[in-house]
Amino acid sequence: MFVTVAICTFNRAESLRLTLDSLVAMEVPSDLPWELLIVNNNSTDHTDDVIGEYVGRLPVRREFESRGGKSNALNRAIDVAKGDYIVWIDDDVLVDPGLLTAYAAAFRRWPEAAVFGGRIKPKYEAPVEKWVLESEAVLGGPYAIRDFGDQVRPFSADDEDHFPYGANWAIRAIEQRAFRYDPELGPVPRRIRNQEDTDLMLRLLRSGATGYWISEAMVEHCIGRDRQTVRYIAEYYESWGETLAFRNAATTAAAPFWFGIPRRIWPRLLGGWVLYRVCRFVSSAPVWVKYLEVYSWNKGMFRYWMQRKIEARRKGNLETGA
Repeated sequence: MFVTVAICTFNRAESLRLTLDSLVAMEVPSDLPWELLIVNNNSTDHTDDVIGEYVGRLPVRREFESRGGKSNALNRAIDVAKGDYIVWIDDDVLVDPGLLTAYAAAFRRWPEAAVFGGRIKPKYEAPVEKWVLESEAVLGGPYAIRDFGDQVRPFSADDEDHFPYGANWAIRAIEQRAFRYDPELGPVPRRIRNQEDTDLMLRLLRSGATGYWISEAMVEHCIGRDRQTVRYIAEYYESWGETLAFRNAATTAAAPFWFGIPRRIWPRLLGGWVLYRVCRFVSSAPVWVKYLEVYSWNKGMFRYWMQRKIEARRKGNLETGA
C-alpha cells in the first residue's frame, strides 16, 4: 500500500509552512511508503519558496495548476497522485502525529471501504472573540469543525450532516479517479461557492461506496483573527446559500417565483434579517449567530437567482440585438 497526502494551496505561504512543520513531526509507520503532493494553484506569494524548504525533509512532490479554482487544483492532484489512497488536508491545518498511522490502520481494516474521515478541532488565534467561543456549537461549517465522537461510525448518503470535511479526509484512489471535483463548485476568483468535497462524497456514497469515521485521524484547523468576524461568518453562509441554490436549481425552477426569485426566499430573507438585527442586541451570541446564518443563506440564494435573471436578460438582449 502506497499513500498520497495531498494539499492544494493558494497564497497561504506562511500558513502552509505551519502545516508542513506538523507533517515533519508526524509519525509514519516504518512499513508505509508515502508521498506529499502539493499543488500550487497559481499563487502569487512565496509559496514555492516555502515548499522548497521542505524538499529533503518530507517526500515532497510539487505540481502547478494555472487555472484558478480549488476544484481545478484538486483534480490536478487526482491526475498525478501515485497513492493507492489519497489523504486530503488543507493548507491551514496542523496534523496530529498519529494521523497517517490512524488512516493506514483503517485502510487495512476496511479494504472494501472507499471513504474515511477524521476529527477536525479548531485552533483559534488569540485573543479569541468571546462570541465565537460562545457560538462554537453553531459554527461547525465556517470553521470546519468535525467531531462525531470516539466510536467508529459508517457514512451514509442519506446523512450529509455527518460527512467528513475536506480539511481532513481520505479516499481510495480508484474511486477518486472515477469521481472528480466539479469545477462549478469550490472557491474561484469572483465567485463564492463551497461544498465541492460534500458534492463528491454524496455522489460517491450514492453509487454504493462505503466509508467510516476514524476519530484518531485528527487535525487542528487554524482560525486566524481575520476569520473571527461577523463579516467572515456572513460571507461563508452566503457562499453556502449560493451553493445550495446552484445544486438545487433544476428542482427549484419548478417552484413559484416573484420577480425572478423563488417566492419562498423572500420571507426567509426578510425575516432572517429582522431577527438577526433584533437578536444581535437582545439575545445571546448562539441565537443571533443562528439568525445570521439564516439571513446569509437566503442572501446567497437570492444572489444566485438574481445573477441568473441578469444573465438571462443579457442573453436575450444579445439574441434580439437590443
